[in-house]
Amino acid sequence: MAEFIDCGTVSIQYDITGKAAISFVVVTDSSSGLTGGYTSLNFGGINFIGSIMSAVQKPIIGSGDGSGAAWFEWQMTLQGVGN
Repeated sequence: MAEFIDCGTVSIQYDITGKAAISFVVVTDSSSGLTGGYTSLNFGGINFIGSIMSAVQKPIIGSGDGSGAAWFEWQMTLQGVGN
């Protein structure tokens, strides 16, 4: 099973209290879920730890052989703190 974060989709926003909202897309070839733990991530040398606040799975249209989608994307948002 293949699974990776699409780096071009990473967006980090901070609120006034210093909490971070990290939005990103995970691409996988499995429709049954993700194997990676996405509550602790490192971007640009900053470790972000928090909770997944939203996760939406969608098939990637045109990625299959006609019998169904071969690849799926999970649009996710982690809210937490960076150190």
